[in-house]
Amino acid sequence: MGYLRRLPRFEYLAPRSVVAVCDALAEYPGEARLLAGGTDLILQMRRREVAPRYIIGLKGLSELAFIRPQENGGVTIGAMTTVRTIESSPLIRERYGLLCRTAAEMGSPEIRQSATIGGNLAGALPCADFPPALITLGAQVKLKSQQGERLLPLEEFFLGPEQTVVGPSDLVTEIQLPAPSPLSDGAYVKFHDRHAMDMTTTGVSAFVTLDQERRRFCDVKIALASSAPTPLRAKNAEAALRGQAFTEKAVEKAAALACQEAQPRSSWRASRDLRLELIKSLTKRAIRQAWEKAKAPPDGGRP
Repeated sequence: MGYLRRLPRFEYLAPRSVVAVCDALAEYPGEARLLAGGTDLILQMRRREVAPRYIIGLKGLSELAFIRPQENGGVTIGAMTTVRTIESSPLIRERYGLLCRTAAEMGSPEIRQSATIGGNLAGALPCADFPPALITLGAQVKLKSQQGERLLPLEEFFLGPEQTVVGPSDLVTEIQLPAPSPLSDGAYVKFHDRHAMDMTTTGVSAFVTLDQERRRFCDVKIALASSAPTPLRAKNAEAALRGQAFTEKAVEKAAALACQEAQPRSSWRASRDLRLELIKSLTKRAIRQAWEKAKAPPDGGRP
């Protein structure tokens, strides 16, 4: 992982608007890095993995720190919204229990207080916890630059480890979530070495929608963390469950298909074979938990 050293020299810029940030990115293409919560970037700089000439601080951008309901029943989350804010938001808890629970299990309280949703996505670490949960929720991400804005599915956002579609002059400004369907809910389960603060070895998010009789899967989305170079949709596993009743046989089949779709690698944290075993086990747990939460009576709430 490398030794931690003093930060390399850089010039710090503190723009006060999204337009000013986009102007700074355009002025220093390839030479500047954005600093949101800093939980990843500071470590990368101290390890000399990156040494930008300019740091563009985003702390002053209060306009990107928000959680807003949409008229269509969805929610928009500003990129500078902290993990802690998402964890404690009544609106997120009511509409997207999966995202609220995922946030509550990320890192330490200190990290959740400073880390932002935009930074978690833009860092594109395969072990990041937000991407699988957000992908199963159908999230879209908005990018802004001097050329304008564009909106794309989060599933198309990641290109590889620490690589995204974000260009040198792009700024992630918000994440949009569609309105949740009735009789739907999800679960994100993960494995880490020893403590909640350890990086995720493997994680699985499942989001399901049930039929009116609560007997069959109408829709299923499954996404994996630390199981491929990018967050991965297990589409064959999803297809195997759609229209099916909940049975252990169906869950076992879906978990086996998720293993076939995964592309885990061996690392110092876990071997490929161990990750495949974890994917199988965690996929089953995520599907079971999602089913139980979606089947629960509406007046029971979404803890």
